[in-house]
Amino acid sequence: MQELNRSRKFITFVVILLFSMTIYQNINFDKLFDYYEHNGNKEYSLENDGWNVDLDSEYHRQSEFDAMFSELESRDYPATSVILVKNGTLVYEKYYDDFSYNTVFNTYSVTKSFTSALVGIAIDKGLIGSVDDPILDYFPNVTFDYNSEYKQKVTIHHILTMTSGFDYGEDPALAPTVEGSRAEFVLNSPVKHEPGSVWIYDSHAPSILIRIIEIQSKMSIIEFANKNLFEPLQISNVYWIKDDSNLAFGGFGLYLTPREMAKLGQLYVQGGIWNDTRVMSEGWVNQSTINHLDSDIKFIYTTKPSDGYGYLWWIYDGYYIASGLHGQRVIVNPEQDYVLTFTSLDVTQIGANALHKMLITGEADPWKKPMNDYYLRSLPSLGLFLFLFTAVNFSFIKYGLKSSANEKIEGKEILLTSFVSSSFMVFFNFLIILSVIFSVLDFFFGIPRGFMLFPLFQMFTLFSIFLFLISSVLFERELLNQKYSISLSSSLKFLLPKNIVLIISLTLILFNVYLAMITEYSA
Repeated sequence: MQELNRSRKFITFVVILLFSMTIYQNINFDKLFDYYEHNGNKEYSLENDGWNVDLDSEYHRQSEFDAMFSELESRDYPATSVILVKNGTLVYEKYYDDFSYNTVFNTYSVTKSFTSALVGIAIDKGLIGSVDDPILDYFPNVTFDYNSEYKQKVTIHHILTMTSGFDYGEDPALAPTVEGSRAEFVLNSPVKHEPGSVWIYDSHAPSILIRIIEIQSKMSIIEFANKNLFEPLQISNVYWIKDDSNLAFGGFGLYLTPREMAKLGQLYVQGGIWNDTRVMSEGWVNQSTINHLDSDIKFIYTTKPSDGYGYLWWIYDGYYIASGLHGQRVIVNPEQDYVLTFTSLDVTQIGANALHKMLITGEADPWKKPMNDYYLRSLPSLGLFLFLFTAVNFSFIKYGLKSSANEKIEGKEILLTSFVSSSFMVFFNFLIILSVIFSVLDFFFGIPRGFMLFPLFQMFTLFSIFLFLISSVLFERELLNQKYSISLSSSLKFLLPKNIVLIISLTLILFNVYLAMITEYSA
């Protein structure tokens, strides 16, 4: 009886530990992304940033905007900031958690739209002839790999519209790390498709545009951007990630405050003018924000425009968007004269667009927290494994142990015992998997920041896997002992390897469910 009590106490301890870890990781899940999304704060003068601010003003369609903001709150959407500029005036501004007006956020692919603006300015200044210029014309004394007729045809227009035909053999949406210059990596890659015939979302290729501007201006892109875009927009101390060759990424990596992000949208609403200063031509604003995709364009990978695509802008009916990973958005509607800017920790990618849809259609598209979505997506796998585990345990009890007691027991009772044992395995193994996912994300996002936020939790996760294996064996041993008087010595050699296989199998399957979900979000 004493040994039985010790076993039950151990099982109870493990159950409480797993529940506690699950509650803890759900509470702290969003914190995993914090460092990855921002670069701390910078000096920022609210009085000298060029914005006209009136947060108490009344404006057209205010009730609809207020409904959208209320919907944002009711959904517990993980926004870190929201800014609305209406008729040239900043009329709504809110920051969440510890973020503020001077927090420098990772804009991700919103960077592409800034790159597009810089190309337009370079054309305005005569540094680039036109968007129809072949890109190789700007590298006259360089020989690149995989030279071909297709590569000779690739123009600046093709890079701006994601129709260059460069294909690296894998979906380049997330721009996997490459060594050296990202521009040279692309230029030394094969052009597998005729330029203009396919659309591939490519965060690599815009670096070519950055390099062309540097060559033609004889300035670094930061110097060129400061002089011709950032300083006119009253944006200072810009942080822009560079590759190994010291070239800023053309497709991502620009860090800005939310007010600075919104300035790009307002510049476009005003036809290239900021506070009475012309920054770029109105022609470039108009040309870069119309759909440039032919009706017969082919899409190679999962990421594709739902409506249209301009010059590194996503084009919709009446508005266009600078869009970045995890819900960074600059939504520009020139007809209704507003710029709506989001920064967020939304790994689903759809929340900001769904909220904006309220202004377009009158109701928001569905959005749910990523982990809640994962719970729902896991249900079919959990149900399947519960069925399989029950079948395995039924066979194990009835045929594997070969106990004389089993011959006197009805199949229904063995089935019930198998179901209870399997339910314990499946449910608490699922809690283990949630902790594993949390630990893996902490490790992944710990790489750029040089440390992990929850190293102690990771140690607990590894330890809890071992503890759960022991508790699963003890739980089944106690169940079998109580029901059928089967001793540990006769069951341990079956229970231990069986439970190891079941734990590994369920962990692999459910972790792949999570990876598939994240891949879908990223696209």
